[in-house]
Amino acid sequence: MPPRILRPLLRPIPSLATKPTPSSCIHIFPAARPFSTTRTTALGSKSAKHKLTKLLSKAPPYPYPIRETFKQSWFGLYAGKHVQFGNNIPNKKYIITRRRWMPNIKHKKLWSFGLGEWVRCKLATNVLRTIDKVGGLDNYLLSEKPARLKELGPWGWELRYRLQCSKSVQRRYQQDRLAMGLLSKEQLIAQNERMGISKGVHEVESTHRKAPRNAKTRLLGFGERWEKSAKVKKVLIGEPWRSRLYVKRMTTKEWEMKLEAEGKRLARAEAVMARQKAENRRLRELRKEEERQKEAMELERLTKQAAAREARQKGVDLTDNDPSQGQINTDELRS
Repeated sequence: MPPRILRPLLRPIPSLATKPTPSSCIHIFPAARPFSTTRTTALGSKSAKHKLTKLLSKAPPYPYPIRETFKQSWFGLYAGKHVQFGNNIPNKKYIITRRRWMPNIKHKKLWSFGLGEWVRCKLATNVLRTIDKVGGLDNYLLSEKPARLKELGPWGWELRYRLQCSKSVQRRYQQDRLAMGLLSKEQLIAQNERMGISKGVHEVESTHRKAPRNAKTRLLGFGERWEKSAKVKKVLIGEPWRSRLYVKRMTTKEWEMKLEAEGKRLARAEAVMARQKAENRRLRELRKEEERQKEAMELERLTKQAAAREARQKGVDLTDNDPSQGQINTDELRS
């Protein structure tokens, strides 16, 4: 085996007798760094607070306090669900151990009509049931109830802001403003510029007459517009029933027509039932009258038979005597 030849050092090592200088120490340990007790994070990894700050950087400030515990609820629709803690207490051996109960969270992919894309989200089962009830993810996010805004959380708040910034929802808000008789966005901007407000759109008192709100001339909802879109129809073929339920939703005019037809049908049914009841009452009265006549005839027949029997017992022939003398009181026979 050939002898190992040591490579010459690039920098000379200072002698132990001599006192090392700071510059020599730097040359000996070029990668040395000061001692620190802080935890080093891997490259590319970010904390939950950093992700939360980045998430809410473009959205308006969240109006409710954010809980510092159970941080995974920051990035999903948890509706205020939190991890619960308790004890395991067995039956035979009294050995208590700590445990926790996690909320029932599902990973789902829901369709957003306003954003025009599938949204992957983590959400609780009661939130999924509420989304089915209100008719879609957009209706759930665009609700103005304080309780709904509080249960959205930071992630839902940011998604709601993105949905409100979409063109379809802006068009819907614009149509709602015009239906209520308010100023449009362009008119409001022009008025603010005349008032000296150049940045932003601020609500001002309307100076024009408000248009009356008529239920028959109300604007149609999203359902009919999306039903006419061939692109959305193509996307929603074979999709879950939640999307189809939202697309096939009836408009206000269709709903009013359905209610009116249902009211007319009920009125016709009530009229038929009233006529049927009157006819049944008349038939019952006729049957009772026939029964009374039959009873009277039967009573008369029995009275004649009783009178004939008594006449035979007395040996008197009623046929030879006056018919008026042989009559018997029917009330006495009844008693």
